[in-house]
Amino acid sequence: MKKSDFISLLSENLEDFNELDINLSADLIQKAVVESLRKRNRVEIRGFGSFCIRDRKSIRARNPKSGESIELPKRSIPYFRASKLLKQRIN
Repeated sequence: MKKSDFISLLSENLEDFNELDINLSADLIQKAVVESLRKRNRVEIRGFGSFCIRDRKSIRARNPKSGESIELPKRSIPYFRASKLLKQRIN
């Protein structure tokens, strides 16, 4: 599902709000999650899951095309963990 599909689905179910308001709300929610993760805070949505940041250490890797060895720097990645309720609803 793309963001536009998600907004269309919400606008069909929330007839009191226009699509512009729903689009703005989706953008604000996304921005809040990103800003919280940028500050290295955990974001937890009950019944859905939690987002956090995990650090990856620097590693030595190879370029598959040239075989050249390169050093990948330390990096942070977002990590999502689904809640039990979400797992139960899917299965």
